[in-house]
Amino acid sequence: MCWLQPLFLMQEDNHGHHPEDAHEDQGLVILFSGDIEDVNLISLVLTSREVPHSITYLSGHQAEILVESSYARLAKREMELFYEENRDFFKESRKKHRPFRHIKASLVSVTVVTCLMSLTFRYEFRQRLLDIGAADSYKILHGQFWRTVTCLFIHADPSHFLSNMVMAALFFSILFEETGIGAGWFAVLTGGAAGNFLNALMYEYDHVSIGLSTAIFSSIGTYCSIRAMTYGFSGAKDGFKVLLSGLALLGLLGTGEGRIDLSAHFFGFLCGLAIGVLFWVIRKMCGACLKGLDPLFALASVLMAATSWALAWLSASG
Repeated sequence: MCWLQPLFLMQEDNHGHHPEDAHEDQGLVILFSGDIEDVNLISLVLTSREVPHSITYLSGHQAEILVESSYARLAKREMELFYEENRDFFKESRKKHRPFRHIKASLVSVTVVTCLMSLTFRYEFRQRLLDIGAADSYKILHGQFWRTVTCLFIHADPSHFLSNMVMAALFFSILFEETGIGAGWFAVLTGGAAGNFLNALMYEYDHVSIGLSTAIFSSIGTYCSIRAMTYGFSGAKDGFKVLLSGLALLGLLGTGEGRIDLSAHFFGFLCGLAIGVLFWVIRKMCGACLKGLDPLFALASVLMAATSWALAWLSASG
């Protein structure tokens, strides 16, 4: 948490005026503006002291607290007292707060997976991997469910592979900053697999697809869903804008000419939205739980990929 001391709230400008004076004709002043996590904590303090206030969400990460002008000095005093009582805690919190703390590890994990996936271009593996791992809708619906996962690791050619890896490095890293790396990979693989399964249900037969793009659009859906849910009912309008932004990305990157599986992209995005809601609920009920479960999510992701490929090889040898 990045904490701003209440002593800096409601400061006067160079002319001796408060910056919130412009709001006084409406009976409201801005008590605090900053990170949503800080705003929620301040709101909890004010609620416990029965100080009327409201929250305005400015973006996915920023918000502000408004109080009636008659309660402004009382609210400021309560915040100063709270800070003084918890000064040591906030000093430690500032030391631990690191923006983009997962970005390096996220890129490393994507790079490792990219290197492993590049092995699929070896001539001696190529056709065999397509035979046992491609998302064949008929075979998926007749029990070969592992194909919904294995197909994510196979690409048609180097250009297809590289374009997907560039998008994965970008969107996966953004998602991992929100969920953690283990939980993020679990969301990516689960959303991609679920999207491929829904795609198989729609086509039923005579449809084969490969590539990571279904999982990429699942990551976009998951992130947009989590951010939209963060706004709550009071910020429903801004939350809706986040979802529209996700749909715009789907339309911009998920459509076009050539061998593009539009329905797989859509289903991946849709499954990502559902996974995002689930993650948000878990974090809302127990914020520390999601962080504590991150290693287990990472293990589950590795097991999901390894088991799927093991089943694919076993089916081929059988």
